[in-house]
Amino acid sequence: MARCLGLRSSRPVVNVVAGLLAALCAGCSGLSGGSTALPAVNVGTVPLGVYVGSGAPQRVAAFAAQTGSRPSLASDYLPRTEGWAGMVGIRPLHRILAPWRASGYRLVLGVPMIPTRDGQPDGTLAAGATGRYDSEFATLAQTLVSYGQGDAILRLGWEFNGTWYPWAVADQTDATNFAAFFRSVVTTMRAVPGTSFSFVWNATSGPEPEPAQNAYPGNAYVDYVGLDLYDQVWGIPLDPTLAWPRYVTEANGLQWLSSFAAAHHKPAVIPEWGLTIRSDGHGLGDDPRYVAEMAQWIKTHDVAFTSYFDVDAPDGSHDIADRGFAQSLTVFKRSFAATRPPPHAPTTP
Repeated sequence: MARCLGLRSSRPVVNVVAGLLAALCAGCSGLSGGSTALPAVNVGTVPLGVYVGSGAPQRVAAFAAQTGSRPSLASDYLPRTEGWAGMVGIRPLHRILAPWRASGYRLVLGVPMIPTRDGQPDGTLAAGATGRYDSEFATLAQTLVSYGQGDAILRLGWEFNGTWYPWAVADQTDATNFAAFFRSVVTTMRAVPGTSFSFVWNATSGPEPEPAQNAYPGNAYVDYVGLDLYDQVWGIPLDPTLAWPRYVTEANGLQWLSSFAAAHHKPAVIPEWGLTIRSDGHGLGDDPRYVAEMAQWIKTHDVAFTSYFDVDAPDGSHDIADRGFAQSLTVFKRSFAATRPPPHAPTTP
């Protein structure tokens, strides 16, 4: 469809054409998320993933039907509250990993760096930096291979620069230990026969205690630079036209993601993103601008894949098929109705 070009001419016939184009372009954006028109792009063949719950390929298919999208990736998470045995063993992981075997989806897996047991962290970043838990991660690699997931994309210690996980990086010492721990785990898991894992170094958006880049383990240990970004704000009005610019320019925002990934010659990924309704009122709710701007950003940057977080969680509601996200769902259908890439795309850079 024609772009909104704002044509100008003194000739009547051209004015008529320009008027018709303007009318068409009024429908290009379809919906508005604020006072300005929404971007109207389709991400094309950029691989899309989704998290719909643990070990649930049938729900990925339902998401595809609801949104008109064709996910080639499926996101899931290893248990982080059942100690090391619950996180790495063949039997405990059967309910999560077995359903993905031969599902046609490539697995994008959240891998805790330090699980908890009885509510307490079962390790430390400092100990991990010395290689103390290498045997656990070797077992995990063997388990993944046994379930046909030797090529999984692993989000090791995701959202490390937040404050909510046991592997949180709170200061420079933590950053140094995290980077060393990350290197040790990657080296250990790559050495297991039958593996071709890809590793995501995965920050979260917004200002946190320690700059994310201080915990970077080095290019040899990272395949993708990732950022998780939800539609929620603090300190500014709940206005989509104000929120999106903040997501781009804030500390550890999209501008940072693009620049940092490019500087390290890595593709960027957005392994978690989602609309948000929060009980504390900080989510922007049904925000079609967030979806449209996200599609625009993905389309115009070096993004290897994204994955939408489509479940209602303790932090808020994200399920895009909920009635509360009706306008956003319409924009999602337009923006992410993409041709499905090969099942195992993206390839390791």
